[in-house]
Amino acid sequence: MKKTFSVLLSVTLAGAALAACSTNKENENAAGPSETGQPAKISVALGTGNLPYVTGSRDINSDKFVKKLEELAKVDLDLELIPHENYSQSLTLMFASGEMPNLLQTKGINTPEVAPAVDSGNLMPLNDLIDQYGPNLKKYVPKESWDSTRVSKDGKIYGIPQENPIRNGTVTYIRQDWLDKLGLKTPKTIDEYIEVLRAFRDQDPNGNGKKDEIPFTSRAKFSFGQAFFGAYDVAPALWKQVDGQLVPNFIRPEMKDALKLYKQLYEEKLIDNEFFVMQGKDWDAKIKGTGVAGMWAHSASYPDKWENDVKTAVPTAKVSAIPSPVGPSGKPGGSDEIGSTVSDYVWVIPKDTKNAADVIKFLDWYYNPDNKDKDNFLLYGLEGETYTVDNGQIKYKAPTTPEETQAEFMHQGWLAFTGQKKYLTDETFIKSKPGGDKILATMKIAAAEGLVNDGSEMPVMPAMQARPELKYDGLWLEFASKVVTGKEPVEKFDEFVADWKKRGGEQLVKEATEWYKAKQK
Repeated sequence: MKKTFSVLLSVTLAGAALAACSTNKENENAAGPSETGQPAKISVALGTGNLPYVTGSRDINSDKFVKKLEELAKVDLDLELIPHENYSQSLTLMFASGEMPNLLQTKGINTPEVAPAVDSGNLMPLNDLIDQYGPNLKKYVPKESWDSTRVSKDGKIYGIPQENPIRNGTVTYIRQDWLDKLGLKTPKTIDEYIEVLRAFRDQDPNGNGKKDEIPFTSRAKFSFGQAFFGAYDVAPALWKQVDGQLVPNFIRPEMKDALKLYKQLYEEKLIDNEFFVMQGKDWDAKIKGTGVAGMWAHSASYPDKWENDVKTAVPTAKVSAIPSPVGPSGKPGGSDEIGSTVSDYVWVIPKDTKNAADVIKFLDWYYNPDNKDKDNFLLYGLEGETYTVDNGQIKYKAPTTPEETQAEFMHQGWLAFTGQKKYLTDETFIKSKPGGDKILATMKIAAAEGLVNDGSEMPVMPAMQARPELKYDGLWLEFASKVVTGKEPVEKFDEFVADWKKRGGEQLVKEATEWYKAKQK
């Protein structure tokens, strides 16, 4: 598997990190050895998540956290890294190669790159294996997750979901030190937001005497920059049931006003004028590397990490999560949709996997309620290094640098293939961390907002399979970019909608509506 995938990636994805095998020690109360009596050997292909700790590793299989996971779970992992920036393309290449790992991380079985593998029988149905080898999976994974279209199809389970304890995972962040310096209150409405962004642009909040501040930054495709779409309830990737039809938000009339606003933001340079081509690393560099960005959106899970990272460039920086802008309805908006109980990733097992029972046992191990060593590792890390135990009480060495924060997420998030994410839900643990109050406050904001997507977990409809440009990042994104940059008048919106329907959109709405009605039964 490694050789074939390496060749494919080297042709199209320069610099992809491919890792070697590793060994481990046995430990009691673990997932259990294979039938040979030795640690179960499991090859895994998973994304880097663009986590610096992972991408910076010379050999991820020799990493100290990986070795500890192997020791505790009694497994011998062979981790294959999939580059974050080419994740979907890499999966397509892997399926095309026919050389598959024992366990593969996907974004769901209904995604364009994975759905064909389900239909062609290249992924293993897991119902019987879970019944036999996954008692904890059956007990602790909620029914809603098993029923998700990202996990199951036609009554057959094809994936093991990651848990999602925070269903609205994205919030709006702002440079609190900029607000404080300029004597500004936290904005609430769209108009108040615009006034704050203008102040960030004009009043030199970073104090360097240069007009180099970027009031609001986003990535390509409006990624992490959709809070103002949310204010109008037309986040472009989401769907809404209107008058008996399920329609994409980007063809609803309210989109006109949202596009007018983004055009204003662009013309006044209140939003980064490079955002249409902005990739993750460049976006990060403006927020963290040079500290010139005033507002952005990202995960609600680690506001402390954001502040620590920005402090690297600006030691006096303060970062706060604030409620996303409220639009004409007066109701809370949001920066992203309210998700399901299934988190970002779903694990699948290719059909030719010989040790599928070992794989299920390993994933089941994450939910073992009686394994304290496992829980301590996932939450606190390495005993003697990131925590100590004194008279039965754990003393945690919370991270104080960006590097330590990245290492913390390695064991809490990246290596937590499934299981309960206690670092996000254990209030005692959260309060014990520096910045714990900030985390809890951010979680409270996240719980109070978020966008409803009536098309949540909708599979790829036949019309969209045939005409992928019907998706929001196709024809609509092309039109929206022209409107925002002043190359097309927003008054052509109705023409765009009519053309979109004529080019297959009308059929897509019909198919989506039929799916939605069937789902409601």
